[in-house]
Amino acid sequence: MRLSNIRTIFEKEVRDQVRDKRTLFMVFVLPVLLYPILGLCMLQFTTAFEQKPRLVVMVGAEFLPKTPRLLDDRGKAFLPALFDTPSESARLGVETQPATSEWSHKEFRGAALRDGRADAIVIVPGDVAGRLEKESQSATIPIEYFSTKEQSQVTYLRVREVLARWKEQIVQERLERANKPASFVAPVASQATDVASAVEAGAGLWARLFPFLLVIMALTGAFYPSIDLCAGEKERGTMETLLISPASRAEIVLGKFLTVMLASMLTALFNIVSMAVTGFFLVARAGLGDGAERAVASVMAPPTVAAATWMVLLLIPVAMFFSAVCVALAVLAKSMKEGQYYMTPLYLVSLPLIFLTLMPGIELNLFYSMVPISGVSLLLRSLILGEYDKARQFSLFVLVPTVLYALVALRWAIDQFEREDVLFRESERFDLGLWVRHLIRDREPTPTGGEALFCFAVMISLSWFISLAIGGSGNPLIEMVAGHLGFILLPPVLMALLLTSSPRRTLRLNMPSVGYLVLAALLAPALNPLVRELGAVIDHLFPLPEARRELIQKMTGEIPNLAVGILVFALIPSITEEFAFRGFILSGLRKGQRLRSALFFSAFLFGFMHVLLSVYQQLFPATILGVVLGLLAVRSDSILPGIVFHFINNSLAVVTPALTSSTGGLGRFLFRDATNGLYNPIIVVLSAGVSIVLLGLLFRGLRSRAVE
Repeated sequence: MRLSNIRTIFEKEVRDQVRDKRTLFMVFVLPVLLYPILGLCMLQFTTAFEQKPRLVVMVGAEFLPKTPRLLDDRGKAFLPALFDTPSESARLGVETQPATSEWSHKEFRGAALRDGRADAIVIVPGDVAGRLEKESQSATIPIEYFSTKEQSQVTYLRVREVLARWKEQIVQERLERANKPASFVAPVASQATDVASAVEAGAGLWARLFPFLLVIMALTGAFYPSIDLCAGEKERGTMETLLISPASRAEIVLGKFLTVMLASMLTALFNIVSMAVTGFFLVARAGLGDGAERAVASVMAPPTVAAATWMVLLLIPVAMFFSAVCVALAVLAKSMKEGQYYMTPLYLVSLPLIFLTLMPGIELNLFYSMVPISGVSLLLRSLILGEYDKARQFSLFVLVPTVLYALVALRWAIDQFEREDVLFRESERFDLGLWVRHLIRDREPTPTGGEALFCFAVMISLSWFISLAIGGSGNPLIEMVAGHLGFILLPPVLMALLLTSSPRRTLRLNMPSVGYLVLAALLAPALNPLVRELGAVIDHLFPLPEARRELIQKMTGEIPNLAVGILVFALIPSITEEFAFRGFILSGLRKGQRLRSALFFSAFLFGFMHVLLSVYQQLFPATILGVVLGLLAVRSDSILPGIVFHFINNSLAVVTPALTSSTGGLGRFLFRDATNGLYNPIIVVLSAGVSIVLLGLLFRGLRSRAVE
């Protein structure tokens, strides 16, 4: 790979983007125009919202006591003394209606609230004055409002606050008549003190806002350039000229990737600068406006230098990740219109991951640090809040996976760029009749990669619907068996019958040699001590939530005997999951892809399914075992060795509690920690040695088969 070629491609693509009006507008012009307009609009809209008077209709105002007073002398507003400032009283108008008017009817009041003739209605009971004069009695004053209208909700909250202060005056009068001090009814008073400085309070705001802006800006900046550089070149017919240049396919992809990354970073930076300038403008104007404008200006105040610095630094890995993913998706598109269709799911996936960081109680830990997008957002939040110890602890666990995800996406883009059927694919029009005839007449022996991913998506979707359908059966074992048969086994079998001409080849329903069955039977118990050690480490780093632990204990408590446990947790999952992942999905992913990529991707999907359907602590063990199971399936060209391995591995998990409960010599010889099922060190060492030998035999067999 030559850097000179990459630089040439990069400079060429940058020049093309600079000449494109749409790119210049999105990167340079839009941020300069957008945020000042938004800032001014927020000031005007908020001011108008605050200054518009709210109307409170008081039915039966003639029943109010003379002291303490609730309304002013005119009866058109609440007493100004009940507000923090007199100006607030003018924003809450009062219209009095007699108790004998049509406002006494509930249906009329409801229609008035819905039509906007009143924002809130206070109903004064006829005996309120008499009840308040008696110190042993109290009165209830109903307040009606329309919760679906924000204006009515705000009015209700203000009226409730006014009545609370009026109640305090009534209590004070009662205390004076009884010659009691104020502490008689309030022996304990709490006083809240916010120790956060103004700078820290502003940092708290930007810590919630900045991660969202970082993701959206970086994704938006990579969105359009990636489509233009890949799908746009196909549409313009200039891709062929680029392919015959001395640059290799990988060098072309890297040049385009660097261009998209530059556009992503520039878009984010110009948005940050424009937001900062708008914030300075609002702060300068705050001294000239009223309280509403000051509130908005305090919210829109520019971020601190430290917050802006951290955002710029973390922008690099985020832009790298989104640029790689966008380029990989854009390569698949034939036209710019099709490219936009491919990019839309990226937005739909990114938004929940960023909204996750806004939920209360979500903090940066080892698990979230490795989640794409969420990890970077939580790290940025910790840095802005000054939690440097936590940020230092998890920074590598955030940055390394993010860069790794970007490299995987970039590798995928290079692989797609090397496929002629992807680069020169013709535009397709969907016709249901032609598609059905194609399924029947032109079926291939094995599925495509897209069909394999679609099968995985169908499995996950069916798991949701089946869990809703059988969730109330009361027996978790029945639910588990029905789920494995319904959403893990059924979709790959049906799709193999409908979409392929050779279901047996697709599902690898071949009889392997005895050697592979023996290898699988030996490898499963050999790896089990290592898997247990890995599980203990993961359980220490990612403790299982107590609710999930209780659910697992409840499920295991339903097992009547060991045979049923092996059937439900070992035999059925080993068959259904091998049919799905080492059968249909792995066969589809192998078509047009490198064997290594297909193995690791199918193993990741296998681990990811356990995260969605079980606990996220199983991601790493299931993915590692998925690689071993994939090697067994590819080497033997059969799913039977995988079923044997899977069955023995799961059976050991079922019978281990029975072994650890043994107080005899066998239990002490095997386990050093009976509670967690951890083996003695000598057994772990022997397990590692035997596993290396067996995996070496399996890998050498894979290499020889790949050469053939």
